[in-house]
Amino acid sequence: VKIQGQNKEMLAAACQMFLGKTEAEIAHIALETLEGHQRAIMAHMTVEEIYKDRQKFSEQVFKVASSDLVNMGISVVSYTLKDIHDDQDYLHSLGKARTAQVQKDARIGEAEAKR
Repeated sequence: VKIQGQNKEMLAAACQMFLGKTEAEIAHIALETLEGHQRAIMAHMTVEEIYKDRQKFSEQVFKVASSDLVNMGISVVSYTLKDIHDDQDYLHSLGKARTAQVQKDARIGEAEAKR
């Protein structure tokens, strides 16, 4: 994210919003805003959708958060989802289930081919 100095309206909004705040405080506000939008979008997608279509998730967060941050005088330069993980190993378990199904299908296919 960055504060737009070329756009007078955005600069004025940023001055009103962040006057007297440190760079770290501004970054924290921007981060909390992005995280809030992430959570809101996660509420409307399944874990599988987020995991399989990171690009769609990232685009939605970027779109929604950008308009909110513009009102604060900040523009989003880029937004990237680095990693998806969970503490209960749900995503890992999904992968195991899919791998087991593929292996089962392969064994069935081999058995049928040998007949």
